Amino acid sequence: MLKKKLLWLMALSLLWVPCSALCDDSVQNHPALALMSLYTDELKCEKVVIPYIVNIIAIYELSGNRHIQEVKKYIVWYLNHLNYPDRYGLTCTIYNYEISTSGEEKPTYGYDSVDGYAGTFLYLLNLYHLRTGDKELFNNYWDKIKGIAYLIPYLQKQDGLTIALPEDNDHTKYLMDNCEAYAGVLAFQKLAKRTGKKLDLFYADTAENIRKSVLRILYNKERKNFYWAIDDKIRHVSNLSILYPDALAQISPIYFGLLDQDIKKKKMLWQAFKKLYKDKAKSFALEQRMIYELTQERMSK
Repeated sequence: MLKKKLLWLMALSLLWVPCSALCDDSVQNHPALALMSLYTDELKCEKVVIPYIVNIIAIYELSGNRHIQEVKKYIVWYLNHLNYPDRYGLTCTIYNYEISTSGEEKPTYGYDSVDGYAGTFLYLLNLYHLRTGDKELFNNYWDKIKGIAYLIPYLQKQDGLTIALPEDNDHTKYLMDNCEAYAGVLAFQKLAKRTGKKLDLFYADTAENIRKSVLRILYNKERKNFYWAIDDKIRHVSNLSILYPDALAQISPIYFGLLDQDIKKKKMLWQAFKKLYKDKAKSFALEQRMIYELTQERMSK
């Protein structure tokens, strides 16, 4: 089976249409493109919005206490572009969007994943509230946020892991996506408690089931690292000499907190990754470098 994330990166190079040398006003006025334009040198003023990537950029900015109002505008944009339902019958998913030079939005009617988009967005929401204490936004959009959170248990299978796409006949479950889903559900719980919303232990159980299942099913005891994915046919063994998705997937359990109860395993995986890639991190793709730097910051605490 082809690697989903690699296909995703290839798709970006085919779908993203660069604008002229400088970003025009339509880019600056669009909440998602405005965040992307912070990295114009790397994204070349691209005009296809892939919410997963913008989620990572927003998380990275908030982690450095930067561009908080721009992140808020993006959060509102995301919440106002949820599907009710999407082409597969799911509610509260979000499509990728093409943005014209005039600012017109056109959905692609597709997304790279459901669990990864939802998980990273919920994680972003909690981080935004920690930075701002903005209760009004969450009061206004709480029903939509609950809908996003419910996508994760909806995509959980009997083994406790989430599938990335509802139409995937092979039921592919990715390490990175499951770590993002785990962190997203926990973030939703923390957000609910901090904003005075009703707590549902169902979500705590969902997160714990994901955590235990990742460690039970996706950890490769022989190689002392994680499979980067499994499906109904095969377990995809990670070759750490391949950065993406094999090696990079190994640091997702570290950054998203799944290994907080296993310090030894967390340190071992981090040291193995740094040994191979520490000197190469500056050449990583933007969102890969951001995850690396965020993980590095987490490990330095």
